[in-house]
Amino acid sequence: MTEDTVASSPNEQAVVSEQSTVVPLPWSSRILAMPYMPGGGKNQVQTLETLLSAVVTQEGRVAAMVDLGDGVQRELRDAVKQVAPAGLIAHLDREHLDVSEEARLWMYSRDPHDLLAIFHRHVRFVGELLHALADGARTVRELMDVAAREYQLQWTTLDQVRRRVTWMSALGLVEYKTNTHIGLTDAGRKAVTGLQLGGPEQRPRTAATVTNVPEPPQPIAALVKGLTPEVLMGRNSSLGYIPRGNGETEIVESLYLLVNASSPSISRADLLAFAQRTFELSESSFSAVMTTLNKSGLLEQTGFNIYSPSEPATAWLETQSTLDLVLILHRRFLFMLEIIPLLAEFDRAPDLARAAYAHYGMARVDVGGVRTRLQLLKAAGLIEERANWRYQPTPLGERIALEIPIQTALDEYDDETNGFDQPSRDHGPSPANKLALELESAAVAGDSPIRLEKAVAESFSYLGFEARHIGGGGKTDVLATVDNPDGKPVRVILDAKAARSGTVNEGAVSFDTLSEHKEKHHADFVALVGPGFDSGRVRARAEQNGVALVTVNELCRTLRRHETTPRSPSAYLGLVDSRPGARKDLESGWSHAERRIMLLSQVVAVLAQEAREADDVTHGALSADQIYLIVRDEIDPRPSTKDIEEVLQFLEHPLIASIAHATGSAGRSITYRLIDAPGLVAAKVEALGRSIARVDMEN
Repeated sequence: MTEDTVASSPNEQAVVSEQSTVVPLPWSSRILAMPYMPGGGKNQVQTLETLLSAVVTQEGRVAAMVDLGDGVQRELRDAVKQVAPAGLIAHLDREHLDVSEEARLWMYSRDPHDLLAIFHRHVRFVGELLHALADGARTVRELMDVAAREYQLQWTTLDQVRRRVTWMSALGLVEYKTNTHIGLTDAGRKAVTGLQLGGPEQRPRTAATVTNVPEPPQPIAALVKGLTPEVLMGRNSSLGYIPRGNGETEIVESLYLLVNASSPSISRADLLAFAQRTFELSESSFSAVMTTLNKSGLLEQTGFNIYSPSEPATAWLETQSTLDLVLILHRRFLFMLEIIPLLAEFDRAPDLARAAYAHYGMARVDVGGVRTRLQLLKAAGLIEERANWRYQPTPLGERIALEIPIQTALDEYDDETNGFDQPSRDHGPSPANKLALELESAAVAGDSPIRLEKAVAESFSYLGFEARHIGGGGKTDVLATVDNPDGKPVRVILDAKAARSGTVNEGAVSFDTLSEHKEKHHADFVALVGPGFDSGRVRARAEQNGVALVTVNELCRTLRRHETTPRSPSAYLGLVDSRPGARKDLESGWSHAERRIMLLSQVVAVLAQEAREADDVTHGALSADQIYLIVRDEIDPRPSTKDIEEVLQFLEHPLIASIAHATGSAGRSITYRLIDAPGLVAAKVEALGRSIARVDMEN
């Protein structure tokens, strides 16, 4: 779409958009990240329509609330964060925003080509991706290779390519030709002819950008040499506590002072006294520091309560090179140098923290830990701040990321999965993952249908149902029972259909038989489970007969998500309920639970940092309002102060008793201080879980 097109009337624009070539913005002006809306891959366009309509009806008030179809109320200011940089939103002032002229054209026409034009103009590798498919179908990984080879997009995960494929599929421009290969539809082939391609502007590289990596001392070089894939994956997740002020150099200086004070050796008591004099640390904070120093490999115990710097740490004391320190920490902690290439996709700490959790095995979304890593990398000259809180690699950082072994991303997308929604990142031998892998395999084993029937029964048993595999001619495949919140049993008929093609067609299903099974077993719900379903007759017949369609991908995601955020078994009735809104209610409740868990970890992290860095103003304690100001941009949608107060009440409950509150003077808020280290808070919660688990084992 050209600049002249935007100025035209909607009717004129609709005609021009079909005839004119879409000219993208300069490559440097196009953004890297493709938006991704709540609600799953197939609902991207619908969710975008909901959002833009809300902007119009709410007159662009940033504080207005909107539900994007997932049952979650969020402010417009938060809801538009994903799509605003992609040319869809215009900001009028601090309190108001508006739909862009380009987006208004699409809202008027509902023409997929108009939305494609917006994305192609404003986002890199959109039309270019379609063009890469013009000569034939490709896998997602092959498309990522094209992005790297031809467009200098050095993505380390498939996430950004998958997002683009998701949108192009939702617009009807691409489709899966096989389980792994994506190709253009007829509409996609037509669209490609109207797109002018872009690419990175070629700028001459100066000699200054060709940077040699300094040779580290032998003990540190030995650490680097031993960085095998197994070692990289087995590193510690949490960086731990480092006493510091607000600047990058203070982190390095603090570590240097502590390690230097331990040379050649020191008792724990003497190091505690040094830390108290130098950093005004409490004894509990010093314990956290010792944990960090030991886990990082900077200190090692050489006698009873006697500590000395390790050989690599001694070498660092001599060179005083922050790069050497980063190499030592890279050997011991996840997601250190891995940040550098990932800045091509995510350049802010919250986005990097989510990517670290999804792709690099981090135990949680640890924004504070990522910020500490960014400060260390910046102090070492490996990254630089290109804008407020946004980072990019330096030439030295780029060379380091090429020459030093780094962890390969744990790619949560499987090229053999014919679908677009994001499954769990967990690929370990967990019960949920074992069940999911069997489901995925059994779903296309058309010559052995009983495999899928048994896998479905085991899956619903894992979710808390009393599930029994029956099978056989004229019988239901699986009968599952669960008590609803009122304690009344609810019965579910589950029919499993494997299909070698990956799609269950109308001829494979007898809806009359399903109705008979429902009546025979006095069932409340009937669900059909399969690898995929014909989008025409099967779906229409299922809707007419009140049968819920559950794809194997959906069931696998439910299993893996249940493993990390378990829900009460009756909640999963939303999966087998064919009524409109049932799955929306399931998603809403689940998302709410996940946000509460994330908020709990964020509150503990904030209070822990404040307790360690107590000053004369806060005395190590914060109010709910102060905590809100710190965490509000870490969780989408923003939590309320009431949500934070509920978390604080949980932490203060006698069963946990990990925070203490102080009642402020007249006109001042109640403040809360963490009295336990985060590890102890976790241990207390785990102890509660173990105690309750024993009840289950005894019964």
